[in-house]
Amino acid sequence: MLTLLRERAFRRLWLSYSASAAATGMMPTALTLAVLDRPQGLTALGLVLGARTLGFVVGSLPGGIIADRYPRAVVLAISSAVRGGATAVVGLVAGLPLLVICAAICCAGAGEGVFRSAYQPLVAELLAKDRLQEANAITTLSLRICLVGGPTAAVALYTAAGQSLSLTASAALWMVSALLATTIPRHHAAPTEKAGANALTEFRQGLAEARRHRWFLAGLTALACWLALGEAAKYVMLPVVSRQRFDSTTLIGLALGAYAAGAIAGAVLMSRWRPRRVGIPAMIMLGGYGLVPISLAYASHSWIIVAACAIGGIGIEVFNIPWFTAIQREVPACLQARISSLDFLVSYGLSPVGFALIPIMVHAVGAQTVLTGSGLLVICSALLALLVPGMTEFSDPRNRERQQEPAGVTG
Repeated sequence: MLTLLRERAFRRLWLSYSASAAATGMMPTALTLAVLDRPQGLTALGLVLGARTLGFVVGSLPGGIIADRYPRAVVLAISSAVRGGATAVVGLVAGLPLLVICAAICCAGAGEGVFRSAYQPLVAELLAKDRLQEANAITTLSLRICLVGGPTAAVALYTAAGQSLSLTASAALWMVSALLATTIPRHHAAPTEKAGANALTEFRQGLAEARRHRWFLAGLTALACWLALGEAAKYVMLPVVSRQRFDSTTLIGLALGAYAAGAIAGAVLMSRWRPRRVGIPAMIMLGGYGLVPISLAYASHSWIIVAACAIGGIGIEVFNIPWFTAIQREVPACLQARISSLDFLVSYGLSPVGFALIPIMVHAVGAQTVLTGSGLLVICSALLALLVPGMTEFSDPRNRERQQEPAGVTG
C-alpha cells in the first residue's frame, strides 16, 4: 500500500482525506461535550446530531451530481472548507442559539455528504485499475485509525482547554484538508456525458446506471440491513448488555476496540488478497457481522462478544474494499459520483431508522428476540444476495456481454 504514496497526486489526495478523517473522528465527540454543557443538554444533543445526519442525507443527494459535473478535486476542497467554516462558527462564537448551531452542523453534514460522493471517483481518476484495491485499503486504514484516535484527542483537548479548542481543532483539520485538495493536479477532470442537462435528468441517469448493475442493488440491500439492524443493534444494546449482564462498562471499550482492530486487519488483508470471485468472501464476511447481535443475545462470557466484534470488523472491510473497487471499475467515470452518493444515501440514510426502531422493538418483544432476529436477517440478506447474477464477481454478466459485442452488432 505504501508504494502508492510515492505518486504525487494520490499522496496529496490521501493526505487531504486523512486530515478530513481526523476531523470527522474528533468532531462528534467534541460536539457532544460542547452541547451537553448547555441547558437541556441531552435534548439539544439529539437535535444537533439529528441536524448533522439530515445534512449528510441532503448533501448526498446533489453531491453525486455536483461531483460528476465539476472537477472533483475542487468539489473536495469546497466541501471541506464548508465543514471547517461551519464547525469553526460553533467552536469560536459563544452563546449561539440552538437553532443557529443546528443550522451550522447541518451545513457541516452536507459537506460530508458531498465529500464522500466525490472522493472515491477521484481515486479512480488518479490511479490505474490494478491499483484501486490497494488505494481503497490505505484509505480505509487511515479512516479506521482516525476514528479510534479522534474521540480520544477530542476529549483530551476538551479537558485541557474546553469546547472551543476541541471544535476549532476539527475545523482547522478540515481547512488543511481543503488546502491539500487544491494542490491535486486539475488535469484529471471528470468526463461529462451531456453538457447542460438539468439536475433531475442527471439524477435519473444515476438511477438508470444503478439498475444496470444487479450486484450493486443486491449488495446495497444487504448493506442497508447491516447498518439498520446489525450495526444499530450493536450500538444500542452493547451498553445495556455490558451493564446488565456483566455489571461493568469495560465490555463496551473492549468490543469497540476489537471491532476497530478487526477492521484494520481486514484493510491490511485486502490490500494484498485478490480472490478470483471476490463477491463470495465479501458477502460471507458481511453476513458474519450477524454474529455480533447474536452474541449479544446469548453469550455468557464477554470474550465471545469481543471475538464476534473482531470478526465483524474484519468482515466489513473484506466487503467494503472490493465493493468500492467494483464501483470504480464497473461504473463509467462520468457516473461514479452519482452511484457513490446513492450508496451512501441509501445505506447510511437508513442507519438512524435502525437506531430509532431497535429500542421500540426491544420494549415490544424483548431484547433476545430482537437481537436474534437482527443477526439472522443480516446473515440471510448477505448470503441470499449471492444468488443474484454477477454477485460472486461484483460484475454484471449482461454488461460484460455488451462490452464484448463487435461494433455494429445490434439487438
